[in-house]
Amino acid sequence: MDSEQLKVFLAVVQQGSFGRVAEERYVTQRAVSRQISRLENEIGVKLFTRTTNSIRLTAAGKYFAGRAQEYLNNFDSTISELQNISNSDECTLYLSYFSIFDAYIMEKEIINYKRKKLLPEIRFITVEESVEHILADLVLNKLDCAYVNHYGSYNIPQASLYEFLPVYSNEMVLGISKENSLSKKKYIDEKDLEGRTLFYYSNENSDFMRKTFTATLHKSETKYEIKRVSSIEQLMTSTALNQGIAYIPKGLIDHIMQPDSEIVYRRFHSQKQNQNYSMQMIYLKNNHSQALKSFVSSVREFQV
Repeated sequence: MDSEQLKVFLAVVQQGSFGRVAEERYVTQRAVSRQISRLENEIGVKLFTRTTNSIRLTAAGKYFAGRAQEYLNNFDSTISELQNISNSDECTLYLSYFSIFDAYIMEKEIINYKRKKLLPEIRFITVEESVEHILADLVLNKLDCAYVNHYGSYNIPQASLYEFLPVYSNEMVLGISKENSLSKKKYIDEKDLEGRTLFYYSNENSDFMRKTFTATLHKSETKYEIKRVSSIEQLMTSTALNQGIAYIPKGLIDHIMQPDSEIVYRRFHSQKQNQNYSMQMIYLKNNHSQALKSFVSSVREFQV
């Protein structure tokens, strides 16, 4: 039983004739009769008493007419609600970011989109995640796009699935306590770091930053003690107390962090490659959301 059968049945009830319904629908009377017979066979009940020149609702038919109309009203209402939900989903973007600095760049681009009053009007939903979770959620279509830093020779797994849109670039630097003898140097090389503790930030138990950092090194990472800290505050406090050296994006210092008089920042010269990084907006190539297309277009034109 489908909604079209119910509509034909109710039309026959209202018109009292197979012929008049056939004329309204531009079909043969036989086609209408077949629809009604199929409906009766499916529910196992006679809905009409047929004579040579007329039809009449049975008692079951009268009862069914009321319920069929109620069903169709609910069905139409449900379809309308589903379409509204679908339209709402089309204009909702789910975004993720790795760190407070990524969030800062993302925030600027969302505000720019809203201020330009572009269409479609988008509802932005954001969440902080590790890079590993970001990549998994993109593949599972839980996210539309995300902001991540990319540097070093470490390659993002399954990179061919994604589009990468650079939105900001700068360099990675080392934060060093003034109590540390290395703070007197103009720049730091790999040999200076051997045997020392290096901190990187990740809000989750992620080793993405460690992998990207070690990918820039000439020597084995076993030469260094690399530790994760779970907050920017912990990163800076531990560094100021000379418990280790922080590996951080310079943009974070320029735009987000309050200056710490106990920490100096030095360039890191790796033998393998430079320490430039690119923050990138990443999304699946097969995501055809109109909201995403519009937002990406806006981001391409906007420079933080």
